Amino acid sequence: MSAATMTQPALPHVVCRIVQRDLAPLRRMLRHAVFVLMCMTSVSAQANITCEIDNVSLTLSAGTISVPVKVSVGQTIASVPPSTFQMRCRFESRLSPVTSATNYAEFATTQLAPGFSDVYQTGAAGIGVRYTFDSAQCNASRVVMTNGKAQVACFFSGPLDGPYQSVNITVSPELVVTGTLPSGTTTLASIPPVTITFTESDQDSVWPKSPLFTGAASGQFVHATCSINQSSVDVRLPDADTTAFASGIGAVTLAKPFALSLDCASGATVLITLTDSVNPANRSDTLTLSNDSTAKGVGIQVLNSTQMPVSFGADSAAPGNANQWSLGSSPDGTLQVPLSARYVRTGTVSAGSVKALATFTMSYQ
Repeated sequence: MSAATMTQPALPHVVCRIVQRDLAPLRRMLRHAVFVLMCMTSVSAQANITCEIDNVSLTLSAGTISVPVKVSVGQTIASVPPSTFQMRCRFESRLSPVTSATNYAEFATTQLAPGFSDVYQTGAAGIGVRYTFDSAQCNASRVVMTNGKAQVACFFSGPLDGPYQSVNITVSPELVVTGTLPSGTTTLASIPPVTITFTESDQDSVWPKSPLFTGAASGQFVHATCSINQSSVDVRLPDADTTAFASGIGAVTLAKPFALSLDCASGATVLITLTDSVNPANRSDTLTLSNDSTAKGVGIQVLNSTQMPVSFGADSAAPGNANQWSLGSSPDGTLQVPLSARYVRTGTVSAGSVKALATFTMSYQ
């Protein structure tokens, strides 16, 4: 009975001391565990993906573009050949073992053309540029730069400290009418620069990269004042007897009238050059016969509205081109160019077929 009495108070006393002695270290361990967990969460947000970009700092080269007579605002007049550049990324052993992340390429520019959300004004009056991005590897299709921004997101995964992985991104510029185009030739010398900034899915920092387009550009827009209403004019001269040329070299027949029909817009002086298609170097006033002609000793002359023979020049719209002549101011509508053609003796005449070919080139100044 006495032994039982001594044992009963000892048990709760021992238990109490054990609890008091062990709970404090446990609390410290829990607090420490929470602190370590928080530190680990902070460390995992640090990036170890690194990305670069190649084949950028581009100059937009448009070449020479013929602009139709009547174009409307918003009309695409040319697509510049696309350019492909590369985004390269890899994962490094730095602060965390991240082996997958998304890299965002952010493209930006300024100078929206009035009335547009996706076309940017160039240094050429009435001409803007639209940018579209594509990348099959990044699942990006027809991403149009809108309100000065475009984004292409590319997912990467790979081993730590492995090689760079490359994806291709293509930019396709289009040239768009944004306003009134001057007649004649307009030079493209500048565009708004397009910048590139990288952001990555495992952090908030941004990295500016080399620009996509530096702002330099080249190209020429030839805005025609007149368009041709007929692609070709077939002039059939009547048969002529060889006796019609009896007076000697230079003898001619009656001329047959014909005309060129053009649809024009007002605002320019129209000039024209005729070119001998069989012999483009011909600067005389007589067309060379084609190889399938069988007649000999004759040629064909083309007469202008004053009935004077036209001399032929190079197929060029350059101002001052040899044998170029003025048709006057362009009307707002149809322009008829009256011409006529006739036979002329050039040597000893023999009967046969006669065929000659000529082209004409318009110039607007």
